[in-house]
Amino acid sequence: MNNITNLIDGVKNVTASGWDSLKTIADFLNFIIHPSLIIQALWNFTETYAFWVCLLIAMLAAVFYALGFKKFAKYIPGSMAVFTLIKMLGSAF
Repeated sequence: MNNITNLIDGVKNVTASGWDSLKTIADFLNFIIHPSLIIQALWNFTETYAFWVCLLIAMLAAVFYALGFKKFAKYIPGSMAVFTLIKMLGSAF
């Protein structure tokens, strides 16, 4: 009786993992058929991490400006403007 139970559990596990792999293949094909989903995923990633990236750029630019590299002064308001633009476009869509 125990062997039959193990066999049934094994078949259930194989079909479950097979179904999961079919779902991932279906997701992949869905992304290939609809490229706008790829763009949307990339935009969500960009919007999520824009604050930290722009903050890091502004802080490094401020440090380099303080060290005497005057060319980095334009990156501080530039990173703030890029962050504002990303958030504005993200709220519009």
